[in-house]
Amino acid sequence: MAGVGMVVSTGLVPAGQGEGDGLEAVLDPVGPGLKKWASVCRVTRDAAGHPVFEWAHLRDTGSATDFWPASTIKLYAVVAALEFLNERGFSLEAIVSFEHRESNGRWVLDCARTVREMISETFRRSSNEDYTLLLRLVGIDRLNTRFLIPARGFERSALMRGYTAGRPWQYDRSEPQRIRLRSSDSLRSETHEHHWSGRYYAEERGCSIIDAKTGNVTTPRDLVECLRRILYHEHLPPADRYQLNPEQLAFLRHGGDGLTGLETRDEESGAFGWTGAAATVFPQARYYHKCGIISNFALDLAAVDDTAQGGPVFLMAPVIMAGLATAPVNGEKLVGQMALRIAEWVRARHVGGAAVPAARK
Repeated sequence: MAGVGMVVSTGLVPAGQGEGDGLEAVLDPVGPGLKKWASVCRVTRDAAGHPVFEWAHLRDTGSATDFWPASTIKLYAVVAALEFLNERGFSLEAIVSFEHRESNGRWVLDCARTVREMISETFRRSSNEDYTLLLRLVGIDRLNTRFLIPARGFERSALMRGYTAGRPWQYDRSEPQRIRLRSSDSLRSETHEHHWSGRYYAEERGCSIIDAKTGNVTTPRDLVECLRRILYHEHLPPADRYQLNPEQLAFLRHGGDGLTGLETRDEESGAFGWTGAAATVFPQARYYHKCGIISNFALDLAAVDDTAQGGPVFLMAPVIMAGLATAPVNGEKLVGQMALRIAEWVRARHVGGAAVPAARK
């Protein structure tokens, strides 16, 4: 094992260079015999009050890609869609119409949604339909060549598939896509077309679960790094920031007007780690998350902010090879147990945290 990786708001440490510093001792007893992965980023402050990010990984799993990321990677599609929207000068209220071209050359209108609604439903109920539409909005090639790349903080991540095969949401890679953007006042509109190049980004980046060519793939470190860049946007060097405006950041972090962002308000969004990390160890903490589960994998990407009570701030991605079909304890409960152990591990090392910088909306 190597030494604990650290960054002081101006860079990041590659996964695998950080030592677990005791993570093995606390996580190995959870689901003994089951394969596990984990990355943790503790956020403290330097003498000037700037956030300091200390990384730790369960053995060498921070850079591993041999698990299915399930719904956690929906966050990637959300951020990429917001960047595209910002680039084109459209607000969260923009209405997006989705069309696909049939083999006879005819364009067929599938559906229309506002971006704000798609993002909210992705977080509120982990909507497979809205995630798939966000993927269609950006396009496989743009997402993998302009967003999920090392320069944007992603070491080994790729998205190749949506999570629903039914019309009108389906993203069939073989079909040309036409996207129409319209402002809420109908004064502006744009049309964009894209058609997948045929490049298998998942295969290039180490996907080995479900389908090596057309699966979705990421690492625990990449998940945590994405969340870190969202929550600490204002404290990062410009080159490390996502291209998001203040309104987008506020909605992404907190939601608003009855709609849902990353901040957890209740258990409807499937907060696997909340009952373990927040409600048990830090009962008054603010919690941000995006979880995922299938039959044999479960994970939760989360941030816990307990600074209001003098407690720590930390980000985590616990993953376990157990899911909905695992007995006698399913993957959701095991991820909760991993989150609990991580929370206790962080509490034992707490010195002083740097709060998530945005006010509650």
